Amino acid sequence: MPLQSIENEIVHSVRAQQSAMENRLAEMVAIATGRDHEVGLNSMRALLSARLKSMGAQVSELAAAPRAAWITGNDGVDNGSPTLVARHVQGRSGPTLLIAGHMDTVHDPLGAFQKLSRLEHKRATGPGAADMKGGLEVALSALEALEKYAPTVRWIFVINADEEAGSFRSAAHLAQIAKECDAGFIVEPALPNGGLVVERPGSGQFMIDVVGRAAHSGRDFANGISAVNALAQSILKAASLSDVVRQRIVNIGPLQGGDATNIVADHARAWGNIRFASDSEGEQLAAAIQTLACGDAQNLPRITVEMAFNRPPKPRTAQVSFLADIALAVGKDLGLQLSTGKTGGVSDANLIQAAGVPCLDGLGVRGGNLHRTDEFIELDSLSERATLLALLLLRVSADTGGKLSRGS
Repeated sequence: MPLQSIENEIVHSVRAQQSAMENRLAEMVAIATGRDHEVGLNSMRALLSARLKSMGAQVSELAAAPRAAWITGNDGVDNGSPTLVARHVQGRSGPTLLIAGHMDTVHDPLGAFQKLSRLEHKRATGPGAADMKGGLEVALSALEALEKYAPTVRWIFVINADEEAGSFRSAAHLAQIAKECDAGFIVEPALPNGGLVVERPGSGQFMIDVVGRAAHSGRDFANGISAVNALAQSILKAASLSDVVRQRIVNIGPLQGGDATNIVADHARAWGNIRFASDSEGEQLAAAIQTLACGDAQNLPRITVEMAFNRPPKPRTAQVSFLADIALAVGKDLGLQLSTGKTGGVSDANLIQAAGVPCLDGLGVRGGNLHRTDEFIELDSLSERATLLALLLLRVSADTGGKLSRGS
């Protein structure tokens, strides 16, 4: 259908921002925010906070929750980085819309991959360019356009700093804020074909810890009990649980074990990640991995298993389909050929939807090679996706037909 007058104004305004969006993205990408890099995360939070405050939003920070030391292998648990929350709800009507993103990346803050570099006319590479600093720029530009042309939309924007590490420190914040909202919109990267994400698997983390008995590998080898050997056997057993057809994934890494080649290792451990299509599949996987535990202080090797299911599956519900249909209609009106689909990746949409809020995901930029040092973004998707998100939020705010009611 033809765009309404206010929608046309938003479209022209956002498209005119393309060059400025690229410049702002370059500024964000140049701030190293990978692997709990405190200096970079603080700088990014300040940049985002200033921009949100300029829209008139009420901005606050929520202290990070504790994270178990075994999850990352760090015996000393630091305080973690706060979650940024911006609210624009007072004096506004309609459903409360939750936009969620993350400022952290997976990239080494001291590595060579540090800035946005143009590869060709429409593509650039940089750490977090697609996942998800491009998504943050999309969301901010969309909200700025709404504040200029449709300042009645009720929204809350949550930006955490540990999504790539599992959102352990921000999960409670996301669940609590979700109680205030009616629909969620996540600016993770689009599917490879530019499609929107309506379904995600569940995910969990685990650690296999093995204690053996140290011995000199030459003089006293027979008296040693190798934790490395026992860990290797456990890893193979865990890996054998994968079944791609059933969407059951068990991935192992990183590993630790042994101090020197001439010492029988008395300690070794490995971390792993599991993916599962349903709660029942997840429970089966968890039970199977727990059977690896055995032994005690008198019966070595002693194997213990730590596990945390941090993201339940995100199914495609009727409410998710309702949001997707609106997005597809917006895309059609903008001349975009959008589709919907599922992915093997997980996101904070899993947590927010588990809290009762239907989520449409993959609203960020088009790009690829995520989590690699050749990660790239399709630059023209900045204004394209910001326009899509702005009109999507506007239409959901104006016409829900009661389909976002918690009881529907």
